[in-house]
Amino acid sequence: MSLLLCRPIVGILTGEGGQGKIFHGDGTYFKSLQRKMKAIGGFCYVFTLSGVKDRHVEGFAFSMKKQQWAKVSCPYPDVIYNRIASRDEESREHFQLFKEQMISAQIPFFNPFFFDKWKVHQVLSKSLHSYLPYTEKVHSALDIKSFLSSRSCAYLKPLRSSQGKGIYRIRSSVHHYEVTSVDGTCEFFDKQVFAAKKFPFYDGYLMQEEMAANTFNHKKYDLRLLALLSGNDFLICGIGVRLAANNQTLTTHVRNGGSILSFESVADRVSMEELQLIVKTAGRELVTHFGQIGEFSMDIGVTEKGPVIYEVNSKPMSFDESHIQTHRIDKLSDLFLQLSAGTSSLRSQLPLR
Repeated sequence: MSLLLCRPIVGILTGEGGQGKIFHGDGTYFKSLQRKMKAIGGFCYVFTLSGVKDRHVEGFAFSMKKQQWAKVSCPYPDVIYNRIASRDEESREHFQLFKEQMISAQIPFFNPFFFDKWKVHQVLSKSLHSYLPYTEKVHSALDIKSFLSSRSCAYLKPLRSSQGKGIYRIRSSVHHYEVTSVDGTCEFFDKQVFAAKKFPFYDGYLMQEEMAANTFNHKKYDLRLLALLSGNDFLICGIGVRLAANNQTLTTHVRNGGSILSFESVADRVSMEELQLIVKTAGRELVTHFGQIGEFSMDIGVTEKGPVIYEVNSKPMSFDESHIQTHRIDKLSDLFLQLSAGTSSLRSQLPLR
């Protein structure tokens, strides 16, 4: 079947390859999306910005026969799924220009960029203030002193990072600060000495109060909610749970020693109705302020007073829970169909350059 007869044609935009790789990204995930789109009469290919030509796109499709990725010449897509994994690559002029061209041509392009934690906090503060930990940007030791004057512990998080990278925990006592990094290294600083030192978290960080979250078997845990656009609203596609290695570790990420817990183990501690309301409200605010959003994930803590939003991510990684990932692929294919309705005719407007 000719590619021009396939509907929709989906382009997965990812990073340039290197070190023997033809592209940078989750090949297993991309193959699953390709199989699903083929099953519903569409076509899905992977491409990088270097493959974008005046009249076509040089992309990649996985050959089941050869069991390898093959280069294919493709029409411009009806929908672009942005999976570039590097903030640096997204900041480049080439990416910005291409994104603007696609949006100008009314080609759905989601998600448009990585989220900045502080900007997301400001956006959600309008409608979800009661679900957010107290948060401030950090510029100096004076900011930390002020923040901890009424709180004993807080987390320092990079504005433009994910997966727990670069996080610190800081605890205040009468004369000292205890600073713990994500690798478990712990240092004590006299407060006067601390004020004179230069730390990485004085540039591009925010400070978030520590919440008294519930535990499971005496270990902290959090929920990983996956939300996808469906019709005019966002719905929960799946909920994973991550359990910390112990109560001294800063994050629950598996790469940092955390483990996977079934949602059923803690389902009685949360209200699905309340979680769905949070997702819908957050989704509407994100779209209003950031543009075309197709999916996002939320890291949510559970306290005695209810759920607390720790972070929102614009490019959720693949879920280890196979049932969530399978459901995600099904819902993404529905979203591709939804967003591409009417855009196939726009191909005649290309080339754009």
